[in-house]
Amino acid sequence: MKNYLILISILILLIGCNNAAQDGVLTMNVERSDFKVEIPATGELEASHSTLVNVPSGLRGPQSLAWIMDNFSEVKAGDVVARMDPTREGFRLDMEQLDFDRLGLDSEIQTKRDNTINKGLTTDTVLTEQEQDLAERFFSEDVRVYTKIDIIDQMRNQDYLMAKMDFYGWGIEQHGSQAEAEQQLIKLKQKSHQAKINRYANNLNQMEIKAPHDGLFVASPGWNGSIPIAGDMMWSGMTIGILPDTSNMQAKLFVLESEALGLAVGKPVTLHLDAYPNLDISGKVIQLDSLAKAKDKNSPVNYFELTVSIDKTMTDIMTPGRQLSAAIHATDINDVITIPNQALFQKSGEYWVYLKTSEGFLKQAVTPGNRSLNRTVINSGLSQGDVIALTTPPKRSRV
Repeated sequence: MKNYLILISILILLIGCNNAAQDGVLTMNVERSDFKVEIPATGELEASHSTLVNVPSGLRGPQSLAWIMDNFSEVKAGDVVARMDPTREGFRLDMEQLDFDRLGLDSEIQTKRDNTINKGLTTDTVLTEQEQDLAERFFSEDVRVYTKIDIIDQMRNQDYLMAKMDFYGWGIEQHGSQAEAEQQLIKLKQKSHQAKINRYANNLNQMEIKAPHDGLFVASPGWNGSIPIAGDMMWSGMTIGILPDTSNMQAKLFVLESEALGLAVGKPVTLHLDAYPNLDISGKVIQLDSLAKAKDKNSPVNYFELTVSIDKTMTDIMTPGRQLSAAIHATDINDVITIPNQALFQKSGEYWVYLKTSEGFLKQAVTPGNRSLNRTVINSGLSQGDVIALTTPPKRSRV
């Protein structure tokens, strides 16, 4: 389309130019004609409304994609469209379960050990009480029966037994507190492992991604522009595809930044599917990005992305992803004066042309209007039949 416009411009110049001017200045005759600007674009079809198919939000941590349904496959509600690799999560679950069970055994062993120690302390306490009872029962301070040394030994023995009882009482109390603390520590460790067990079990229950309703599954490109394949890493909430409503289609188009002059929301568009090049499809620009950006991160070329509504969706041939070309009718004005951009001069907000008169070329102020890549509409300052210079006249010409 761009080459076509350039060819027309060249033909107009060849027809209108007066190459035989005596002063050697290339000129053209000013004529009235229709002024049309069509901006070329390329893109693809997409549904106006789609349901996102996402990785489950409850899936914790990065997961490896094991399988994904073929692009543009028909699905029913509940069909599995993608599946994560459960190997790593299953291994982690087994390891955490093993550690949890090991702590359970540690708890049982610790309980039996504590019971043994407690039983030993209790037995020693009973024996000591019996010894203390005998010592008190047969204690005597009668010097006629015992010598003073024997009496002192008996008193010391009673003190010893009393201290021994205090020691066993303290030991039972301390051992009970220590045993309880050790059991609490084991329970805390088990709680940590249980949380991980629940996490991995929950992940394993969400390894399959299912279609929320009937439709056509269309894989969604990632940040690098490629669709998901087995082996890709997935994260919670990531979109892997869409289920489009194919009854109402629209077009996603891209226009080169250098060719976007006159592009705006509301402009009519004519589209052609690559598979049906002779079929005209009408539409209208409904959304336009404010800034141009590269389609490929490794490309320096910037494009404006825009969305075009389609007047009539033909469901039998219009499917998401079908490639198309388009012509955006940026300007369509009938019976106006236009001149090549090279014949229009400007400085400090003033515009002029060099008008040929009997006295030479005069500087004629003009008011420009709509503009394309190669021509400009002149709203005032020129009339049909005027002759203007296509380049700056030489200084010898009267200006």
